[in-house]
Amino acid sequence: MSRIIAVLAVLLVTVAAVGLYRFKDQSAERAQEVRSLRAQIAEERERIGLLTAEWNYLNQPDRIQDLSKRHLDLKRLDARQIGTIESLPMRPVEIDPFEGDALVVPRRGEAGQ
Repeated sequence: MSRIIAVLAVLLVTVAAVGLYRFKDQSAERAQEVRSLRAQIAEERERIGLLTAEWNYLNQPDRIQDLSKRHLDLKRLDARQIGTIESLPMRPVEIDPFEGDALVVPRRGEAGQ
Protein backbone atom coordinates (compact mmCIF):
# COMPACT_ATOMS: atom_id res chain seq x y z
CA MET A 1 0.00 0.00 0.00
CA SER A 2 2.80 2.40 0.83
CA ARG A 3 4.35 1.65 -2.56
CA ILE A 4 1.17 2.76 -4.34
CA ILE A 5 1.11 5.94 -2.31
CA ALA A 6 4.78 6.59 -3.09
CA VAL A 7 4.23 5.99 -6.82
CA LEU A 8 1.18 8.26 -6.79
CA ALA A 9 3.15 10.92 -4.94
CA VAL A 10 5.98 10.73 -7.50
CA LEU A 11 3.46 10.92 -10.35
CA LEU A 12 1.73 13.86 -8.70
CA VAL A 13 5.02 15.72 -8.22
CA THR A 14 6.01 14.98 -11.85
CA VAL A 15 2.66 16.25 -13.18
CA ALA A 16 2.95 19.35 -10.99
CA ALA A 17 6.49 20.01 -12.23
CA VAL A 18 5.45 19.66 -15.88
CA GLY A 19 2.43 21.90 -15.29
CA LEU A 20 4.56 24.49 -13.53
CA TYR A 21 7.09 24.45 -16.38
CA ARG A 22 4.35 24.95 -18.97
CA PHE A 23 2.79 27.75 -16.90
CA LYS A 24 6.19 29.47 -16.62
CA ASP A 25 6.76 29.12 -20.37
CA GLN A 26 3.31 30.53 -21.18
CA SER A 27 3.75 33.43 -18.80
CA ALA A 28 7.11 34.27 -20.42
CA GLU A 29 5.42 34.27 -23.85
CA ARG A 30 2.65 36.54 -22.54
CA ALA A 31 5.21 38.89 -21.01
CA GLN A 32 6.97 39.11 -24.39
CA GLU A 33 3.61 39.86 -26.07
CA VAL A 34 2.94 42.62 -23.53
CA ARG A 35 6.36 44.16 -24.18
CA SER A 36 5.77 44.01 -27.92
CA LEU A 37 2.30 45.58 -27.62
CA ARG A 38 3.64 48.35 -25.37
CA ALA A 39 6.33 49.11 -27.96
CA GLN A 40 3.68 49.23 -30.70
CA ILE A 41 1.52 51.54 -28.58
CA ALA A 42 4.49 53.87 -28.01
CA GLU A 43 5.18 53.96 -31.76
CA GLU A 44 1.52 54.68 -32.54
CA ARG A 45 1.40 57.47 -29.97
CA GLU A 46 4.51 59.00 -31.52
CA ARG A 47 2.93 58.78 -34.98
CA ILE A 48 -0.28 60.34 -33.65
CA GLY A 49 1.77 63.18 -32.17
CA LEU A 50 3.51 63.77 -35.49
CA LEU A 51 0.23 63.66 -37.40
CA THR A 52 -1.38 66.07 -34.93
CA ALA A 53 1.52 68.50 -35.35
CA GLU A 54 1.25 68.21 -39.14
CA TRP A 55 -2.52 68.73 -38.99
CA ASN A 56 -2.06 71.82 -36.84
CA TYR A 57 0.51 73.18 -39.30
CA LEU A 58 -1.71 72.50 -42.31
CA ASN A 59 -4.73 74.16 -40.67
CA GLN A 60 -3.05 77.45 -39.82
CA PRO A 61 -5.38 80.26 -41.00
CA ASP A 62 -2.52 82.29 -42.50
CA ARG A 63 -1.35 79.31 -44.54
CA ILE A 64 -4.86 78.51 -45.75
CA GLN A 65 -5.43 82.14 -46.71
CA ASP A 66 -2.14 82.22 -48.65
CA LEU A 67 -3.07 79.01 -50.47
CA SER A 68 -6.52 80.35 -51.31
CA LYS A 69 -5.00 83.54 -52.75
CA ARG A 70 -2.56 81.52 -54.88
CA HIS A 71 -4.88 78.76 -56.10
CA LEU A 72 -8.45 80.10 -56.00
CA ASP A 73 -9.87 82.92 -58.04
CA LEU A 74 -12.11 84.32 -55.32
CA LYS A 75 -13.56 87.82 -55.45
CA ARG A 76 -15.16 89.87 -52.73
CA LEU A 77 -18.92 89.68 -52.42
CA ASP A 78 -20.73 92.71 -53.82
CA ALA A 79 -23.75 94.01 -51.92
CA ARG A 80 -25.81 93.79 -55.14
CA GLN A 81 -25.27 90.03 -55.17
CA ILE A 82 -27.32 89.58 -52.00
CA GLY A 83 -30.97 88.88 -52.83
CA THR A 84 -34.22 88.35 -50.99
CA ILE A 85 -36.36 85.28 -50.54
CA GLU A 86 -39.00 86.74 -52.83
CA SER A 87 -36.47 86.90 -55.68
CA LEU A 88 -35.98 83.11 -55.59
CA PRO A 89 -37.88 81.11 -58.23
CA MET A 90 -40.99 79.16 -57.21
CA ARG A 91 -40.74 75.45 -56.49
CA PRO A 92 -41.24 73.25 -59.55
CA VAL A 93 -44.62 71.67 -60.15
CA GLU A 94 -44.75 68.14 -58.74
CA ILE A 95 -46.50 65.33 -60.56
CA ASP A 96 -48.20 62.71 -58.39
CA PRO A 97 -47.40 59.31 -60.01
CA PHE A 98 -50.48 57.69 -58.43
CA GLU A 99 -53.06 60.03 -59.99
CA GLY A 100 -52.05 59.79 -63.61
CA ASP A 101 -51.32 63.14 -65.23
CA ALA A 102 -52.94 65.34 -62.56
CA LEU A 103 -50.68 68.17 -61.45
CA VAL A 104 -50.24 68.92 -57.77
CA VAL A 105 -49.39 72.56 -57.27
CA PRO A 106 -48.16 73.45 -53.76
CA ARG A 107 -50.07 76.33 -52.21
CA ARG A 108 -48.37 79.16 -50.44
CA GLY A 109 -48.15 78.65 -46.69
CA GLU A 110 -48.38 74.84 -46.82
CA ALA A 111 -45.47 73.01 -45.22
CA GLY A 112 -43.50 70.84 -47.75
CA GLN A 113 -46.30 68.42 -48.74
